[in-house]
Amino acid sequence: MMGLATQWVALRVRRYWLGRNPLRRRSDRLEAAGVAATLILLLFSVWPAVVMGRLAYENGLQAERAGPGIRQQVTATLVQDAPDTVPVGGNDNGTAPESHAAARWATPSGEQKMGRVAVPTGAKAGTSVKVWIDGRGELTRSPASHAETLAGAVTTTLLVIAGAATTLTLGFRGFRWLLDRGRYAAWDASWAKACGRWRRLS
Repeated sequence: MMGLATQWVALRVRRYWLGRNPLRRRSDRLEAAGVAATLILLLFSVWPAVVMGRLAYENGLQAERAGPGIRQQVTATLVQDAPDTVPVGGNDNGTAPESHAAARWATPSGEQKMGRVAVPTGAKAGTSVKVWIDGRGELTRSPASHAETLAGAVTTTLLVIAGAATTLTLGFRGFRWLLDRGRYAAWDASWAKACGRWRRLS
């Protein structure tokens, strides 16, 4: 597999190498220049992609800090048994079976709150579970971990690079299509000229 990849790269380098081959047409040199320009622009796109990834990382951290108030984890106690079966369409992501049941928890000010929380299927009333609450004591999502924020930044960087690569590839294909039209036209003109000579000689 590696040998085929190396051979493919070698053929492309040989095809687009700007040497002194007298058989190279002007369109061939233009195509080689187009390849070089595409690669250079792709390399230049790495820097904006890194900048966008860094911005995504910083925005992720800022969003977590400026989330729904001050989040903290508290202990909630189930006030009813959880269902023994998983709801239809639930837990399709391969995680452990979960259900929802009513639970009670206390806010930092001592106020009692109630709501439905995610618990293991079949959990009994009186079971303690950890939940996240906001500054008002209401249930909220858990804060994103550093790994999740970093993964989002890396994904943004790769998407920007992929978008640049796709745009540049399409642009180069369009440029080569125009060159091919000129080549075919020149080829047809050469054949027409050759046929004219053959007719005069016959």
